Amino acid sequence: MKEIDIGRLNKRVTFLQYGESTDSMGQSRQALLPVKKMWAELAPVKGGEFYEAQKLREEITYKVYVRHFKGVSSDMYIQYKDTLYEIKSVIDIDAAGRLLQIYCTEHKGKEVRQHV
Repeated sequence: MKEIDIGRLNKRVTFLQYGESTDSMGQSRQALLPVKKMWAELAPVKGGEFYEAQKLREEITYKVYVRHFKGVSSDMYIQYKDTLYEIKSVIDIDAAGRLLQIYCTEHKGKEVRQHV
């Protein structure tokens, strides 16, 4: 059982999700919108390299721990400072509704449509 160590939740992250937004011209468009800000523990798990479209790209997997909150899913992103992480899986530790373990990836050089 993973216990919550409040001192390790030392990174302020924002959960983001694509939604409808209105630009300065009044037109509707898809953009990453903030869902929730909270404290997290964020640490790299492994690194790997693979070829994509004949280009070498680095992929790093991160493990993130946050207090449990409803609605977090794999179609969301986590932003920490200027870096965006794509959520791959969300696990409710011990199904206790206290702590979430989230696996996500950061892709170096990956284009993101909208930073918030």
